[in-house]
Amino acid sequence: MAKEIKLIYRPLLIALLLVFLILPISFSNIIAENQIEITYLKIDVEIMEDHSVKESIDIILYPKDENDFNLYLPNGYKNLEILYNDEKIDLPLNQIIRLNSNELNSIKISYTIPNAVEMKKKDFVYMKELVYPNVKNLIFRIKLPPAYGINSEDISAIIPEPTYLQSDGKRIIVLWEMKSPSTPTMFKIKYNSLVTDNGFDTSILVPLAIVLIILISVGILLVYRSSKNRNVEVKIPPSLLSEDEMTICEIIRNEGGKIKQKKLSSITGFSKAKITKILSNLEKKELIEREPIGRTFVITLKKKIDH
Repeated sequence: MAKEIKLIYRPLLIALLLVFLILPISFSNIIAENQIEITYLKIDVEIMEDHSVKESIDIILYPKDENDFNLYLPNGYKNLEILYNDEKIDLPLNQIIRLNSNELNSIKISYTIPNAVEMKKKDFVYMKELVYPNVKNLIFRIKLPPAYGINSEDISAIIPEPTYLQSDGKRIIVLWEMKSPSTPTMFKIKYNSLVTDNGFDTSILVPLAIVLIILISVGILLVYRSSKNRNVEVKIPPSLLSEDEMTICEIIRNEGGKIKQKKLSSITGFSKAKITKILSNLEKKELIEREPIGRTFVITLKKKIDH
């Protein structure tokens, strides 16, 4: 009798075991399918001299279905401003925005965070965690306060290793460009003042003077370029542009109105032939101009597009 009971319950036990093995896989697949792909994510952080920060986030999405998108706002933010498809909105309930399906969705967020920088001995440390999942292309940029720099001999000063170190003529800029970064990822930057308690450190006066000359030259060039692009403001009209054209225009605008053609391919994942075709169509519509630079082109938005 006991043997017969074992024979009856054995298939049930096997079935239950299979259910417990398959359920987690199926559940994880459902979660992965429901994650919205972020086509383009740009985070700009400006660290102020009072150790507060100004953060600006640009997000481009193109969901196939209507989905809810979490803004992932940090604790302690102030002066919040949200633009959804270029229209200012109030903070939605539970920080959730309902996205439009089969349309380009643009979200711009800006806010300030007081006391966002931690002081450790003579160093200042700023940390930012990437919480947005399923990002295809990430550009993350941090501007240090004026007269602050990074110790190049300290391998832990910037984590992870940056793509570029730049300057706008006044500030040092740390920039990362990543494709499909893992989430969460922690970004860390450690910096210190170039000015001692008694004034400038004499040991750095000569190299600092050279750096200042270079920075001033770079600043003049940046001011000249920004003055040419100051009036460029693109508002994407769905009736005029295709989905791919809208994506390209939005990316160029977020890059300050200018971008290298090669970089467009890298950000969008489109083939070179497809990028060339889209740009040719935009050029015919007199929305952009292309200037050959070396083996590539610099793409510039020419004028504002009204709704």
